[in-house]
Amino acid sequence: MAASRLMIIAKKEFFDHIRSRKFLLIFGILLVVAIVGMIGGLSDYNKNLDDYNKHLSTIQSPLSSYMAEKPSILSVFSAVATYLVFVGGILGIAMGFDLVSKEKESKSLKILLSHPVYRDEVINGKALGGIAALGCALLVVLIIALATLLVYGIVPDGNELILIMIFGLVSFLLIFSYFAVALFLSTALDESGSALIYTMIIFIALSALVPTLANNTVTEFVVGSQPELPQELVDQMQQSVNKSDVSGISVTFSNKGNNGAWDAFNEKMQTYWEKRQMVHDTLALFSPTMNYESVTAAVTKQYTSSGMVVGASGSTSIVSSFNVVSAGDAGIDGIISTITANLIALLLFPAVFFGLAYLWFMRLDVR
Repeated sequence: MAASRLMIIAKKEFFDHIRSRKFLLIFGILLVVAIVGMIGGLSDYNKNLDDYNKHLSTIQSPLSSYMAEKPSILSVFSAVATYLVFVGGILGIAMGFDLVSKEKESKSLKILLSHPVYRDEVINGKALGGIAALGCALLVVLIIALATLLVYGIVPDGNELILIMIFGLVSFLLIFSYFAVALFLSTALDESGSALIYTMIIFIALSALVPTLANNTVTEFVVGSQPELPQELVDQMQQSVNKSDVSGISVTFSNKGNNGAWDAFNEKMQTYWEKRQMVHDTLALFSPTMNYESVTAAVTKQYTSSGMVVGASGSTSIVSSFNVVSAGDAGIDGIISTITANLIALLLFPAVFFGLAYLWFMRLDVR
């Protein structure tokens, strides 16, 4: 019986969401930007694929082939991720900021709770209805994305389909995270306008301010400046360059072997980047956007040659260039092991805010 009441409330909330103008408007924008992102990503993918094929056809020595890395089909989803960070977050906020507060404003919450229905059924039903609507919206986006791939004659293999599913999962968790924040503030505050304003402030802070602090200000304050190259090594590099200019032959200066100065410098750099990454990862636990960027960067294989991770919103996460595994060499197991902590954080964040919303609603004084 309780399950029946729960499903009735969830069904009502679901249909209220998908029929609302705000949902249809934001969902329409999401569809448009997803299609545009896919087309742009496919254009870049085809260009990179042509460059890769040209490179292979002009290889003179087998030793030079290590420079070529075949572009991944998943790279086309990087542009979609860029839009999902913002449009998806706004969609989650729009669906959650007035779920409870509008009931308070209209005095309908008191009438609702006067019926033979438990409070946990009300808040759980509202959450389930919102989650179902969000899931349907994202599912449609992914279906259109896959259809776009097929239109362009690109058929993902089994491993790529798994990665696309992971991409869809983390995209849902991102949207659900901000939906949970909006739901909590809608429960804690009496006015929908106030809930919307405070939710937008949190959204901007978590998606823009925290990543900026993590990549620059806080990290540099805690870890310090990057170790400078000793003058001894600068002189050695200059001698190597001068030798190359005189002989007309390119000379590669190696930092390996028995060169103790280079070994000591590399060790300092390794320690520096490890500390920097630890601070970055700690701050990332408080930002769904940063965790989403880390996961999508790994799934879509958006790594630069210096080991930086290109975030979905255009920011870069600092990753040590000493121990980054090439995205092209990392299989599904390697990618999953890399993003496990981010996935856990993306699961915990909405769980915490939904738990707060649940507890607040259970203790809510309705008059």
